[in-house]
Amino acid sequence: MVTALGRRREAAGRTLTYDDYLELTTLLDLQRPRGDHPDELHFIVVHQSMELWFKLLAHDLRRMVVLLDADRFPECCTVMRRINDVMTALLVQMRSLRDLPPHGFHAFRNLLGEASGFQSAQFREVELCSGLREEGYLRDLRGVCGGALPDAVLRNLGRRSVADAHREAGRRAGVADWAELYTDEGAASSLYVVSEQLMDYDELWLRWRTEHVALVRRMVGGSARGTGGTEIGYLERTLRHRFFPHLWESRDTLAAGPAAEDDRCGGDAG
Repeated sequence: MVTALGRRREAAGRTLTYDDYLELTTLLDLQRPRGDHPDELHFIVVHQSMELWFKLLAHDLRRMVVLLDADRFPECCTVMRRINDVMTALLVQMRSLRDLPPHGFHAFRNLLGEASGFQSAQFREVELCSGLREEGYLRDLRGVCGGALPDAVLRNLGRRSVADAHREAGRRAGVADWAELYTDEGAASSLYVVSEQLMDYDELWLRWRTEHVALVRRMVGGSARGTGGTEIGYLERTLRHRFFPHLWESRDTLAAGPAAEDDRCGGDAG
């Protein structure tokens, strides 16, 4: 996609450059520390980069809904590989903040005012596009948002999620019990491969949330409130969230199945 600046240059007969195509002049002017501490630039770059990755995630998650609805599982696999690569990149970027000394962060933390990652509309869009709709999640959000859900949540609640599309794809494929995918026959299906990629995605988010809690404790401790006023207890409660509970629950079914019972009793048979 050619940018507006690129189109103007082309219209004027000028060659499109790398800077034009990526709007680098504009992009690199957006990192504006509010103080003079050298670590603030790192903090800004990491969070702006994460918002760009969130934009791509939301785009690809919406694409996944379309592909799942059409049972185009090979294409789903390609998109999910990229989604999981993006999640890995997000983890690496967040981990880089561990190298930000706590005293360095506190030197400019007051400049953030009430600005907080909790206010990220794209983060909420990604959660909802993925499939997080449970009442406990919504109740917690209302609790820390003055009793009302954020606009970003309300905008996306009415849209179908990847989890919705995946469950419906399973029904069309004749899956009555998701544990069936983990039989020898089920594991040969393309739906199985996509399902495991979705499990990878859910697990990557569990790692992201866990490391986020650890990072907050490392930077500000366990008793301080975030810049947006939230307590670390809220973040810790998010560790229970799962986008695809039907896939996690299938493990419980497998563990309680006849084969598992036979394994437990096998020692007595000898």
